[in-house]
Amino acid sequence: MVRRHGRASQRGQGTTELALGLLVFVTVLIFGIHFAEVGYLSLKVQEAATSALWDTTSAKMHELPKNFDHLTELISSNTPGKNATDRYKDFDGRTSKQGRAKVVQLFTSAEGLEVTCEDAGGIAFEPSESTQDVVYKNVGGMRCNARAELSPVKAFTRSFLDKGRGAFFNVPHYTGAVIPVCGLGRAKGGRCEGGFGILLDDWGLAGEQESRECHLGNCANKAYFDSTQKVYDHHNPVSGRAKKLAKNIVGEAPIDPGRFWMSFRGEESSFLEREPGGDSDPNDWRTTPGKKSRSPEYDNAYGRRQTCFLGNSCE
Repeated sequence: MVRRHGRASQRGQGTTELALGLLVFVTVLIFGIHFAEVGYLSLKVQEAATSALWDTTSAKMHELPKNFDHLTELISSNTPGKNATDRYKDFDGRTSKQGRAKVVQLFTSAEGLEVTCEDAGGIAFEPSESTQDVVYKNVGGMRCNARAELSPVKAFTRSFLDKGRGAFFNVPHYTGAVIPVCGLGRAKGGRCEGGFGILLDDWGLAGEQESRECHLGNCANKAYFDSTQKVYDHHNPVSGRAKKLAKNIVGEAPIDPGRFWMSFRGEESSFLEREPGGDSDPNDWRTTPGKKSRSPEYDNAYGRRQTCFLGNSCE
C-alpha cells in the first residue's frame, strides 16, 4: 500500500510539473508563431515598396531629345505607388488578381497596406556638359515606401493567469494593439519616413521608333537623328570658317560644310549604307562598327556575341 501510494504521488507530481511547464511552453509557442507572422508580413510590406521601384524602370521615360514629361508625370501622380498598392493590398503580389484588403493569419491580422512614391531630389546624375539642356535632362530619381497595420487577432490571449486572475504571471501576456509597419525603417508617430530610392532612366534609345535605322538622307529614327544633330550644332563653330576657306580658294563652297549628315545602319543592313562610291562595292559604305569592320576589335567583339539571356553563357 505504501509503495502504491508513493507511485501515485510521483505520478501526480509529474502531471503537476507538466501542467506548469505547458503554461510557459504554450505561451512561448503562441508568441513565436505570432512574431513569425509579423516578420513575414513585414517583409511583404517591404516587397511592395521595392516592387514599385522595379516596375517603374520598365515604363516609358522620355522621348528624345529632351522630352522627359512622361517620367515627371509618372512620379508626381504616384502611379507606381498606386499600382503597387492595388497589387499588394492582400499582401501577395504573385498574382494580378486583387484579394481581400484584410489578411488574417493564425494569430495576426494585417490591413491598410499603402505604397507611396515621390520625387527623390537628392538622387541625381548630371548629363555631360555637351548634352545637358540640349538632349538630356536631369530628372533625378524616385523614392518609395510602404505602410501597413498589423495586430493580433481578436481571439489572441492578451491576459492569462496574470495578477487578478490567478496571480501566476506578474504582467498580462500582451498589451499591444496596432503595430504600424514600414517598408523601410520604423514608424515615428505612426508615419513612415524615408524609403528606397532609385535613379531612373538611362537616357538610352528605347521603343520601336527610337530603335530604327537611320538611312542617309532619309532617317526613320527621328529621335536619334535630332539628338545627334543638337549635339553637332552645339559644337560646330567651324562651318563659317570652312565656307570662307572654300570661297577664298575656289570661289564658292560646293556644299554647305555646316550641314548635318548622319547614317546609322544596324545588323539588319549588315552595317552598310548603300550610296555610290562606297568602300568595297560601289554602293556600300560601312558606317557603323560591327561585323567585318575595318577595326579588328569591333569585328572580334561582334563574333563573340551570343543570344543567351542577359549575356549569360550559352553552355
